[in-house]
Amino acid sequence: MDFGGESLVGKRFLVALDTNHIKQYVFATDMLKEIRGASSILDDLNRRAMIQAADAVGAKIIYANGGSGQFVLQSEEALKNFAQRIQHAYREQTRGGASIAVATQEIPTTIPDEGIESNPELHPYLRLLQYRLLQAKGYPHHDSAVLPSHPLMRLCDSCGTRYAQDKYKGEGRDPEDQERRYCAVCLQKRREDYEIKHKIEEIAKEWTHTGEVKPDKNNPFAWEQIIAKLPASYKLPVNTDRPSDFNKFQRLSNGYLALIYADANSMGEIMDELPTIKAHKDMAEVVDSAIYAAMSAAIAAHLPVVEGDGDTPWMFPFDILMIGGDDILIVTPADVALDVALTLAKTFHEETKTPDKEACSLSIGVVLAPVKYPFGLLQELAKTALKFAKRTAAKKPPATDYGNTLINFMTVTGSNSLDFNQVYKSLHKKDGTVDGRDTQFYATLRPYTVEQLTELLRMIREGKQKRLGRTKLHQVREAVLRMNLTTSVSEGLAVLSNWREQQREFVVGEFYKWANGSQEPHRDAEKPETLFPRVTFPWFADGPDTYRTFLLDFVELYDFVGQKEVEDGQ
Repeated sequence: MDFGGESLVGKRFLVALDTNHIKQYVFATDMLKEIRGASSILDDLNRRAMIQAADAVGAKIIYANGGSGQFVLQSEEALKNFAQRIQHAYREQTRGGASIAVATQEIPTTIPDEGIESNPELHPYLRLLQYRLLQAKGYPHHDSAVLPSHPLMRLCDSCGTRYAQDKYKGEGRDPEDQERRYCAVCLQKRREDYEIKHKIEEIAKEWTHTGEVKPDKNNPFAWEQIIAKLPASYKLPVNTDRPSDFNKFQRLSNGYLALIYADANSMGEIMDELPTIKAHKDMAEVVDSAIYAAMSAAIAAHLPVVEGDGDTPWMFPFDILMIGGDDILIVTPADVALDVALTLAKTFHEETKTPDKEACSLSIGVVLAPVKYPFGLLQELAKTALKFAKRTAAKKPPATDYGNTLINFMTVTGSNSLDFNQVYKSLHKKDGTVDGRDTQFYATLRPYTVEQLTELLRMIREGKQKRLGRTKLHQVREAVLRMNLTTSVSEGLAVLSNWREQQREFVVGEFYKWANGSQEPHRDAEKPETLFPRVTFPWFADGPDTYRTFLLDFVELYDFVGQKEVEDGQ
């Protein structure tokens, strides 16, 4: 950005900020402490450093959350000062690990200062500002990386991309830290994580004793918001701590954990259509508040504090890796992950309802994987699962009570691809003709609407009560994966005949219910046979040349639905 030339006194500017490569900085390593520390550093920069820099130069704050911000400045000198302050703060607090993109748009002199926040004439300039920000992020000239190359210099034992500088000497260090050496970026992340630990303890103590949390600039904003929004019934011992690493999830859900990645749908388009600064400000505040309300609701409903071990008597059975703006990335035990996803989706939709605008919706990707699975690969799977849900919502918006909300999931096995799109393609097959027509088979209904996933989880829990048995369910899975109307059907019917009558009636009844509600309408009053669902177990017809089933999804999730919920429902 060029600040040279003659000073333009009296000019006003719209300014947009956005953190460059957030995920590259936060997930530079697989270490949970460093991921949390990086996320906390960026949140503080976004929530507090941006606002402090704005206050110092007299800027009007439109919003500052989710790694981005918008402001109005009254002079070129203020603009230059503001940009320098925030860029310096990023360099200082991240030790050069993260940077910020800055875009500016001059406000025409024909638009008066009075009432500027509600003036719709500013709309085209707000849109142009977003295009300038995209250009700034696409060409971040201030970003330059020189990779370490000296053969006699030791690299960081965590990220492996920068020169190591020192051991981690702070309190709470692991025994292995005596042997490890870290770069300045990773050291700063670890220090931040340890400081936040004690601040969370103080927030929890205040909330437990008084029932509220007073805003404090020294508190981690995310945890301050989340704990403050918890219901009074949530039991939170004052010495509750976060998991020290991913291995702590080992005993919580049979050695599996879940990574949940949620992101609001079409927020760029929604913000682009808002005509005024005030509308931008109001929408940003509503969405940001809804994200925290949704997270607190999910914690209260499905993630009670559990007994810890060693030096941690109580532990949160989850961890928040990234939250704010319009997205969430969290780790939970696998057996409650889909319930958490449903609560996030429902609460976010309800919290974003306003009298004059439709509610916003989330797309969510959930990946269920062994605790030992490399986190970098897990994060990539969650990202592709989320993107698939968002593309589906945009291409074929579902007609539901929760707008375009879709929830996608996948389970990690040894044969999995590292991309959900490849997994989905493996579950779709064209298989010759049926009655002279080309026929397609889809062995999954993913992604699911809120209503569909709620029904699927209910069916799984009832199926567990009826003890359907893993062996027979595995046989159903094998039958579905044949993806044809010969061996697939014969093997599926063979499994049905081997179930006890009560089990068989349950499976058939549920299958016909799904078929009736999911397949394309084809009823003709002059043809009585069309009044019934077109079912060829384990398939139901969806139109004249497409067959679908949810049974593979049922089998994949069967072991990942907590038994506790089943017992409570008995």
